Amino acid sequence: MRKPALSFLLGLVALLLPFASWAGNPALPFQITNASTTPDADLYVAIVGIDGNGNHCWINPTNSQVLPMSSSYNTVTGPTYNGNTGPGANSKYANCFFKLSTIPNKTFNLPYIAGCRVYISRQSQLYFYFFGASGAPSGYSAPDPQNPNDPNKGLIYEIIELTNNAGGIFCNTSRVDAFHYPMGLELFGGGGYYKRTGELKTAAQILAAYQANVPSEFQSLANASTGIIYCPGKSPAFQAGGAQAGYFNSYIDAIWTKYKTTDLIFYAGNAGVFKGRVDANNRLVVVGQSGAFTGRTGIIPSKPTQLDMLEARGALATGVSDVTVDLVVQSQVAAAINRHIISTAAGSPGQQDFYNASTYFQTAPMNYYARFWHLPGISVDNFSYGFAYDDVNDQSSTLQNTAPTKVVAVWGGFAGSVTPQAIPGKIEAESFTAQQGTDSEVTTDTGGGRNVDWYETGDWLDYSVNVATAGTYTAQFRVASANGGATLQLRNSSGTVLGSINVGNTGGWQNWQTISTNVTLPAGTQTLRLHASASTGCNVNWLNFVAASSAFSVTLQAEAANVNNGMTMEACTDVGGGQNAGYIDAGDYLVWNGINFPTTGTYTIEYRVASGASGGTISSDLNAGNIQFGNSTIAGTGGWQNWTTVSKNVTINAGTYNFGIYAQTGGYNLNYVRITKAAGARPLATANDQLASQLSLYPNPVAEKLQLETTPALAGSSYRLLNSVGQAVGSGQLGNTLNVANLPAGLYMLVVTTADKQTVTKRFTKL
Repeated sequence: MRKPALSFLLGLVALLLPFASWAGNPALPFQITNASTTPDADLYVAIVGIDGNGNHCWINPTNSQVLPMSSSYNTVTGPTYNGNTGPGANSKYANCFFKLSTIPNKTFNLPYIAGCRVYISRQSQLYFYFFGASGAPSGYSAPDPQNPNDPNKGLIYEIIELTNNAGGIFCNTSRVDAFHYPMGLELFGGGGYYKRTGELKTAAQILAAYQANVPSEFQSLANASTGIIYCPGKSPAFQAGGAQAGYFNSYIDAIWTKYKTTDLIFYAGNAGVFKGRVDANNRLVVVGQSGAFTGRTGIIPSKPTQLDMLEARGALATGVSDVTVDLVVQSQVAAAINRHIISTAAGSPGQQDFYNASTYFQTAPMNYYARFWHLPGISVDNFSYGFAYDDVNDQSSTLQNTAPTKVVAVWGGFAGSVTPQAIPGKIEAESFTAQQGTDSEVTTDTGGGRNVDWYETGDWLDYSVNVATAGTYTAQFRVASANGGATLQLRNSSGTVLGSINVGNTGGWQNWQTISTNVTLPAGTQTLRLHASASTGCNVNWLNFVAASSAFSVTLQAEAANVNNGMTMEACTDVGGGQNAGYIDAGDYLVWNGINFPTTGTYTIEYRVASGASGGTISSDLNAGNIQFGNSTIAGTGGWQNWTTVSKNVTINAGTYNFGIYAQTGGYNLNYVRITKAAGARPLATANDQLASQLSLYPNPVAEKLQLETTPALAGSSYRLLNSVGQAVGSGQLGNTLNVANLPAGLYMLVVTTADKQTVTKRFTKL
């Protein structure tokens, strides 16, 4: 596996959990599908890894036998280039590859195995040398693209990286070293789980798209005759003496110079906020201000070189003192340099958000090779491992599941294949299967990503969808326009208009509004076309389909407000993370523009608040106070990150409004406002809600020990600990602490049952 920014702290090699109920799969079927024109007899497969005893092993895919690596397997004669006869000095290499055509059902069983790679090569086996299972030297020699005399030079191959153990499976495709051929990966798990990753184009299409989307400095990475595209860290052009040896130097120098006299403050997701400077020894030293590593120091021991940041090595992969925090900080900064998101502009930039994906890869110098794999239409969901720390903010191609049932590797990837999107459900505008006339751009709307733009008369987008149940659905459109807008139609594959809606002038190309109309859809897989029957220009960010009878609900995050008067955003430890508004004083306010209320009726407004003082008073209104909903009192919650929900019912007429909240008095933090149509709204405070307020968890996210604050009302309670798919991973009597150090990273639920059989559920994130 590559180096996950936080998940590597868990030690993917040895996630052997103490809870007997944890569901791994020690005999996991691994299938290889050939989606290319190459015959199965011309594809070769090898599997290498580390067994449960820490010894190097390989798997015979014809019978799933796990065998220790041994030099005795070096019996295959390989090519000799310029006298290179390999580690054995006899041009002999491991007999560990098998033709796909000889593997029964193209499937073998994966045991519990760590650091595993499944290699697939075309027209020839690869030439590995087995040193041994343990001791020194041990392991195997893999292809070396930087060695001109490597016996594997010119061969086309791909890899799947994985770890399969008692905690489940972690697996990924990888473009960290190179692209040789399109690959796909599918993961199946209990409860109907399915997810896939990989490329969406043919090899020829990927080569052409790469050449069309990178500047001259990165063109030499692609070999037009073989179709191989190497990462910059493996290319002579970016090595010492190469034409691009100093491509990133000016940017790295500018960062190290600027932050000698200015604080570098950055938000790093669950890891929290860090702050610090480059010291007199040229080290970047930062201290956790909030989140998982509050008060702990992370160090980058020297100014990184270009190859350090491209290859995740040297100064960006070296523990100094508090090794865990050092490596976290190094991964965050390495990713930020690759993506060019660290400000070097004059003045103090304040807190920088390293987890806003919409800002990635916007300014040169940047890693254009990595950027390419995240462009729309190249990889599934725009996720890929383009560099070693591309999993910072979950941008990589990693798939994981705690109860896997099957893995499928697809040689050739998913070119021409489409997974229908579920209705009811949300569809991102850029996830079309075909289009005419539109383009895409980075959006500033909540959630980031890209929106479709240049939507003019006659333009259209096609989406493959699967409608669960025939019936009437409310189609919600997230739109923006700086002029007269458009008329958008939803059509079926026969061209029949299912519904039509007018888009007005929203006041800007990134001033977003949600509008809706009802459509009747048959059940099953089908194509929906979003057609502009008339348009002077509009942008579309997403579509969302809900059953027409479903309740309306919208969550307005504080950090996504269109107008902020007086409030300061800071890292939030509430479930879902992100940021909250803090330092709220009387007269401060937030406004979210263009909120569409589909029907007239009663709505519940929920304020998600925390107060380490005595609380305060909040109110809400529409259209700058033209419609006011009165005040709500916020009590002290015992901490600025101890969150609770304060609710109020109001009557709103159907229409689109600017929704605002106003601090009548200050003394609290605000994470979000949720507005729900009363028919589907959560009830106001119940006995269970009151009971929930008697239990607080911190820190959240948590790395090792979860602290529990309770009242006497919870005395004698028991608890169950559930993972994100509802599996029990622990239980016992409720105390003041809960050790979660051995749990994998993810979202968990603590379900507390009182002596009189009432239940309280709290969520927390494990780092």
